[in-house]
Amino acid sequence: MSRRGRRVPEAAPLVGLVLAFSVALFGVLFAPTGTLLPVFLVAVLALYAFTAYGILRSDDPTAVLPPDLVLGGGVIVAGLLAGYGVVTGDAVLGLFVAAIAGVPPALYHARYGEAVNPLSPDATLAAAVVAGLVVLGVGVLAGSPALSAVTAVVVVLAAADYRDTRGGPLAPRLEFALVAVTLGGAALAVGYFALTGAPTLGLLVGSALLALGAFFAIGER
Repeated sequence: MSRRGRRVPEAAPLVGLVLAFSVALFGVLFAPTGTLLPVFLVAVLALYAFTAYGILRSDDPTAVLPPDLVLGGGVIVAGLLAGYGVVTGDAVLGLFVAAIAGVPPALYHARYGEAVNPLSPDATLAAAVVAGLVVLGVGVLAGSPALSAVTAVVVVLAAADYRDTRGGPLAPRLEFALVAVTLGGAALAVGYFALTGAPTLGLLVGSALLALGAFFAIGER
């Protein structure tokens, strides 16, 4: 391919960074305070969309995106977003946006970086399940069970993928048990919320649990 027609995937993260910064700055300057977290979510998604393209197209993404730097940046941004949500009284949405911001850098580091997690892959998955239950409990108490359920599933899915990357597939019996629990939980959620007059909420929670069960069923081969 000629120089003129050569793709430069390494530039994609820079484009995403500029776009994300522009969106976030616009939100800070012009958006009402109560809508800043959704604006930050759009900024994060824009950044990660371009970054994912660069990673997939690059022969060596670590040359442009050092895994440790990406992980550190993701942790800082996720912490700031979660903290902002707590300060502004919207902790559930803050945790959701923080999870979306923090999970991709962690998974990128798991694939391309050296191990820095002091926990084993199994312990990481167990800790994520506990954290997911805590997030779900916070959401129920705050009156946002659907969003907290989605956040919990994102966290557990990320930990399951991490375990798959660092520790290999789950044992067949454990995998079957996890699939049964998630599918059973999805059915119970749909039935419970339908009986309480919130079928749409039940579908959201059930769909999130189905996605988790599908990962355990087919995502770790």
